[in-house]
Amino acid sequence: MQEKELRLALVCFGGVSLAIYMHGVSKEILKLVRASKAFHTLPKGSRETISYADTEDAEKHPADSELIYFELIQELSKHIELRVIVDVIAGASAGGMNGIMLARALAHDLRLSHFRDLWLKQADVSKLLDRSKRASPWSKWFMRPLLWLASRSKLGRLLADPEIREKVSLFTRSRWFEPPFDGTHLARKFLQGLEAMGDPAEPGASLMPAGLQLDLFVTVTDFYGYLQHIPIHDPPFVRDREHRHMLKFQYRRWQDGEEISDFTKLDAPALAFAGRATSAFPGAFPPAQLSEIDALLAERGRQWESKDSFLKKNFGDYLGAGLDPSLTSFVDGGVLNNKPFASAMKAIRGRPAYRQVDRRLVYIDPAPIRPPPPPTGRIPGFFRTLKGALSDIPRNQPISDELIWVSRFNERVRHLRGIIDATQPQISRLVSEHAPEGRDGPLNEDQIRAWRLAASARAAQDAGFAYEGYIRLKLGAVQQFINRQIEHISELRENSIESAWIAQVITRWATVRQVCATAPSYARTTLASNRDELPPWVRFLLAFDVAFRQRRLRFLLQRLNTFYAKIGDPEHQGLEAVQLNQLKRLLYGELETLRRFDTGGFVSIDTASRIRQLFRRSIQPMEPAKLAQDAAEFADAHLHEIDAIVDGLNADIALNATTNRLDALLATLHPDDWSGVARRDILESYIGFAFWDVLTFTITNWRDLGEFNEIRIDRISPEDARAIRDANTLKGINFGRFGAFFSRPHRENDYLWGRLHGVERLIDIVCDSGLDGTDAPRLDRRALKYRAFEIILAAEARHLRHSAPLIEELRAEIAALREAAGLSQHKPGKAG
Repeated sequence: MQEKELRLALVCFGGVSLAIYMHGVSKEILKLVRASKAFHTLPKGSRETISYADTEDAEKHPADSELIYFELIQELSKHIELRVIVDVIAGASAGGMNGIMLARALAHDLRLSHFRDLWLKQADVSKLLDRSKRASPWSKWFMRPLLWLASRSKLGRLLADPEIREKVSLFTRSRWFEPPFDGTHLARKFLQGLEAMGDPAEPGASLMPAGLQLDLFVTVTDFYGYLQHIPIHDPPFVRDREHRHMLKFQYRRWQDGEEISDFTKLDAPALAFAGRATSAFPGAFPPAQLSEIDALLAERGRQWESKDSFLKKNFGDYLGAGLDPSLTSFVDGGVLNNKPFASAMKAIRGRPAYRQVDRRLVYIDPAPIRPPPPPTGRIPGFFRTLKGALSDIPRNQPISDELIWVSRFNERVRHLRGIIDATQPQISRLVSEHAPEGRDGPLNEDQIRAWRLAASARAAQDAGFAYEGYIRLKLGAVQQFINRQIEHISELRENSIESAWIAQVITRWATVRQVCATAPSYARTTLASNRDELPPWVRFLLAFDVAFRQRRLRFLLQRLNTFYAKIGDPEHQGLEAVQLNQLKRLLYGELETLRRFDTGGFVSIDTASRIRQLFRRSIQPMEPAKLAQDAAEFADAHLHEIDAIVDGLNADIALNATTNRLDALLATLHPDDWSGVARRDILESYIGFAFWDVLTFTITNWRDLGEFNEIRIDRISPEDARAIRDANTLKGINFGRFGAFFSRPHRENDYLWGRLHGVERLIDIVCDSGLDGTDAPRLDRRALKYRAFEIILAAEARHLRHSAPLIEELRAEIAALREAAGLSQHKPGKAG
């Protein structure tokens, strides 16, 4: 049966008190992923009959909407085995806080339930106000009549509520011209909440599949910023101040059980700082500092054990510039990056996929932009202009650039697929001309190696004038690879003056040794020649062209993906998903080895020592105007030392060993175990990759395309979830999105609607993915949604004591909708 992964990359916008709505959505996302994992953990023979209530997961975690998600995935499994995974989360401000909670829960299979109480009880003006700035009964008594007048205006409906009127009065009469809310109190409660999530129920417990990484990105804004040097023509560098900053956290577990995690209980202080900093709304909360977390831990007689690791991972640029991040201050991440699409999209690229993937970028937007009123010609006033320029406009930056980028990315994917499909017959013929005798029978690795080298030489011969441009691009990329290794070992900041100097040193060395991209000409060279007789530039590529090997593996993986849809076809008799999955897993193991080379993790102690001795001691303050001259003189004086470093890197990377392993791996594809057509395609894709690479490398960036999966974008917002009410249902949008902080009923309202909207949209997304391109009878989504709504209302009724009337209204509305649709009260049924 066909298998598919529905992979969700989440982007969570800022929204102040609308964080409570987003918490409801986040809880539904967690429940969907948990239900999916529970289903696929079951033995295949029992999946069709068992319910979620009978699974081990249900014993660990009280269930409600998991029942519906499990049943939906179970129904879809009659046609396709769909797995749901969240592997990327990017959040800003309120979205950042929710992203942190969700990521920790996903990484270690933990619950979010107690955060409901944290939001409902602690996200209140009376709790958030700094006690030293809280109003006394007679503070600013003159505000009381003004509030009375306000109650007679458009705000009258809101201020008619005694709780809201009392808390607005408390808020407006508290100390002015200082942030009214207590940032330390927020950090304390958030830290307590993260720690209360506990530890995994058992070692290695996670909702992430082995081998797949979970990435969390949280935006913050450095109030002071730090200087960076940007290369230009004249002067060679200019200085710029960077205020945007991204905090990054990762989780990954390997097949053998080893895991790396930034989401353990020991990491809670770092996560709490990220939550505190990203939500430090200017004017409402004071800026955040790392010392706040140190002080909170000191209250309990503890230390921040993982602080050094956190700083090294997230503030390398600061440390490299000699700055102490503990001395700076951070404000709300939404000030400059309230919609962090770019980080999520960058993390998506090149992800391993052991089966067919439906990649979705899902963004949670609790308050979508409404069409602005048409301009009237009236010039905005002084305070309105300041507010718009300093707050509203920066926080509401458009997402059009990111959405257009995704659209163009998908166009490039389709374009590249078209090129590959169109050239497939011709390249297959060229590859076949050099095939060993009896290629449809068993092959050994020597035969595959000889075949591969002959096909590569033919690609160079047939490429014509395009070959020289192709080689120049590759040599430039390899030179950058060498630069990165030296920068990494020398602990230099990217784009610093020192890193630019090293790049110019290596460029000079490459020119002298005739391996640079600006050499006069590249004669045709057969790759089957004796290695010692090859020109220097060829040996240089063979030793260091990691990117070529990565592209070849990704291309091979993409070709494997095309066979999932062909399982069961007459020409592919005997081909099964388990074969494809197993081969993909092995190929991804090799790709992971190649990725390690990008980070300098392969460099031996001896080579690293040579790099430090030559470059670290030589780097000194220099005048930008003399940069190129100093670099050339240094390279000329140390050519032999640089030769030794490059030879050491060559020995450490042992790049040919990875290619030899691939030759041996593909030799194990026995014709008795694979369909002839599939095996031939896989071998030809590997052997003939040089043809496709020459053809496409100059027109697209393969690293950006990953496995050539298109990205579909879905939104979760009140405007998209209209199964119950076709109206704006949120209360937190009032008072500039601070509204839910003034009323417990409003917080309960928004949290409940977050769950209801979340389950509705997730059912839509799962159905869309699971039924895409199949002839399966379409599920009646309405019936599933109504059952999910009823389950959620029943589960939350005892926790939302102020929302009893709303819950009863919703139950009555759902019953009326059921009756109007002619649906039974118990079974979802099917649509014709």
